[in-house]
Amino acid sequence: MSRKCPNCATEYSDDIFFCGQDGTITVQVQDPDDTDPRLGRQLGGYIVVARVADGAMGRVYEGRHPETKARVAVKVLHEDVARDEVSVERFKREYETAEEIDHPNVVKVLEFGETDDGSWFMTMEYLEGEELGNLLRRETTCSMERAVRIMAQFAAALDVAHSFGVIHRDLKPDNVFLCRSDEGDDVRVLDFGSVKLQMETGPKLTAFGTTLGSPYYMSPEQAMGKQDVDKRTDVFAATAILYEMLTGQVAFGGDAIAEILMKIVNGEPEAASTVSPRVPPQLDALFKKGFMKDKAARFSSASEMVQAFISGLGLSGTVEQWATRPVSEIREALATSSPQSLAPPAPTAGLAPTAGLAPTAVEAADTVRKGSASSPQPSAAKAKDLSGMTDSLVRNAPSPTRASDVEVRLPTSRGADPKTLIVVGVVVVVAGLLAAFFLK
Repeated sequence: MSRKCPNCATEYSDDIFFCGQDGTITVQVQDPDDTDPRLGRQLGGYIVVARVADGAMGRVYEGRHPETKARVAVKVLHEDVARDEVSVERFKREYETAEEIDHPNVVKVLEFGETDDGSWFMTMEYLEGEELGNLLRRETTCSMERAVRIMAQFAAALDVAHSFGVIHRDLKPDNVFLCRSDEGDDVRVLDFGSVKLQMETGPKLTAFGTTLGSPYYMSPEQAMGKQDVDKRTDVFAATAILYEMLTGQVAFGGDAIAEILMKIVNGEPEAASTVSPRVPPQLDALFKKGFMKDKAARFSSASEMVQAFISGLGLSGTVEQWATRPVSEIREALATSSPQSLAPPAPTAGLAPTAGLAPTAVEAADTVRKGSASSPQPSAAKAKDLSGMTDSLVRNAPSPTRASDVEVRLPTSRGADPKTLIVVGVVVVVAGLLAAFFLK
């Protein structure tokens, strides 16, 4: 690609942003077979100068302020998405939430408005770097020192969002952007379009062509289609992201969405130290607590989880302190540290098993020892949870209108069609659950 001065028509390489003759902002040269009418035009206070990327919801452009020459990113909704009222509302909510939080580890937004052709745009800071998801796809794992700095900043952003009563609900590696700096990664949390306000009483927003929560990182309450999500829902997702960063694999894997959700609801991930020898066994208790099915038994905040991670590595100091430490210093500290054990999660004595979840062997044995008369029995509550799970599986299936809407990185080497696997998985899972329900 190349760029051209709109005044003198001099062409430059794509990394030359201003004309050498008069300093005019250069604009990306159009592809004759794929022209874009927005290039060279002004949206809000910024000139659209280049196409950057296309996503399921919209197209991202590079923009420049005509006077200050400041560089920004301009996100414009696709035409079909802009016709969907719920999608537009979520897009607007993404802007309003990020504007309200205003934290250095949350992407900074600048403008929001409507285009001349009836679409909607949002202007935000231009980020140079890559998503954590890209890093993991390329390198599989993340070094321990990078993980400490990334997770400390990630937790800081989540804690501030939660203090505003904002629950992200769609945390995943692709929504954690890593900006380059001399000291290491500077985190920006992206995409607050799926947020839920804790005191929200309005209609649920499920946008056209999207899912609320990516299957690999969904909490049990999300997987069962429940509405009582809170900050501990985000803590579960953050724990899943850390697990993947350290082990190189997702905690709850599968070839179909139905299989993944069933594992989240009823399964337990393999111990991180077993998956990857570089993970200290002392961290296994952290993941056990972070992945508790009952959200009341999880860490109460993202910072509490990350503090357990830092302490488990034998490092002293607060999450806030490690968020600003250069990676080189973290590496040196880790070289002389001794991993510390985390106390196992406290048993939830006196609590009834979560509806719709099969009790673990330990829970079942404990119930027998105590002679509890409230052993789980088939009930309307179980049938209701089964219905909720079925609704969740259908609601989170990918839209047939755009393949890129699917938030799942499914293996492609098996040669199976993911949509077929999803349909078959739903049928098999629901049939199995119904059989188990009626046979008890």
